[in-house]
Amino acid sequence: MCGIAGELRFEPGPSPANWAEISQLMSRRGPDDDGLWQDSSCTLAFRRLAILDLSARGHQPMVDPSGRYVLVFNGEIYNFREIRAELEARGEHFSSSGDTQVLLRALIHWDVAALERLNGIFALALYDSVKKSLLLARDHAGIKPLYYLKDERGIVFGSQFNQILRHPWGRQHSIDQDSLRLYLRFGYVPAPFAMLEQSSMLDQGSWIRFSATGESQGGTYWSFPYPLAPSLRGEEALEAVNSVVRDAVDRQMVSDVPVGAFLSGGIDSPLVVGKILETGHSNLRTYTIATDEAASDESDDARRYAEQLGVEQVIHSITPDDALALLPDVIEASSEPFGDYSMFPTMLVSKFSSEEFTVML
Repeated sequence: MCGIAGELRFEPGPSPANWAEISQLMSRRGPDDDGLWQDSSCTLAFRRLAILDLSARGHQPMVDPSGRYVLVFNGEIYNFREIRAELEARGEHFSSSGDTQVLLRALIHWDVAALERLNGIFALALYDSVKKSLLLARDHAGIKPLYYLKDERGIVFGSQFNQILRHPWGRQHSIDQDSLRLYLRFGYVPAPFAMLEQSSMLDQGSWIRFSATGESQGGTYWSFPYPLAPSLRGEEALEAVNSVVRDAVDRQMVSDVPVGAFLSGGIDSPLVVGKILETGHSNLRTYTIATDEAASDESDDARRYAEQLGVEQVIHSITPDDALALLPDVIEASSEPFGDYSMFPTMLVSKFSSEEFTVML
């Protein structure tokens, strides 16, 4: 994952924020590179986890050749090669082999209609330096987070809510009581709510564009279909599900860095590992967390999965003291109140696997 942040100022002038400090808050998201771009009305900050086009050509914020448009983007566009081919047929030229430049040119070419063409997970901000407008958009299912706050002086946005809290504008807004009630009920704050008044998490499958005068317009380019009567049954239904899961895993194997996988004793991760093997990926290494408590330990089941699938498995054993020692790191990584203890094993297995891999399915 990468990280993005920025602001649109309604009155031209210098930014009131310390952007080095705000960028540092998302350094764990992007250890490979960082960037900052500014003009009289806008600031865009970026932290990069390099997965596609590891060269400097993938650097962000990315400016188009005309200098008019600037993009910051967190995520991955799985069908970027197909979109690139379509744009090349229309006369576009590319210097990067990654997806960021393709996304930038697609947004310039089709505007928000480009969002419907994307297959991927993303949070993005596109600035038009001529119109002084800022477009924010989030992927179909809301995998990548994107928060924003509208102040009388401008818009501030970020991948993490603590970036908004650290911004001078965010410090002057009170706790939103409705969002607080939602957190106390569910253990998290669902979109489109956020913990400060006049702040929001951009909803899944949505976009919003702000002008330099503070006006906004937005829309939904995709929404989950309502439940319909089944059109497939039996083996035909099983094959349809098998096919889309296999295709989904295959898309996420597109990477210029090594790919590994998590393996638990449940159902979903062994299924993903099995589909990785069906794509022809060999020498796959998997990672599993073991505990000394029988009620929570899945390592024996995971070991049997690894043996049956024929993959290498790395098992790390942890104790309750190991998890407790991780508490400060978990708090730092949670940019807003979050009440799900699964953060602990997820962070532990990610920490172990990151010693060798950048991408884990």
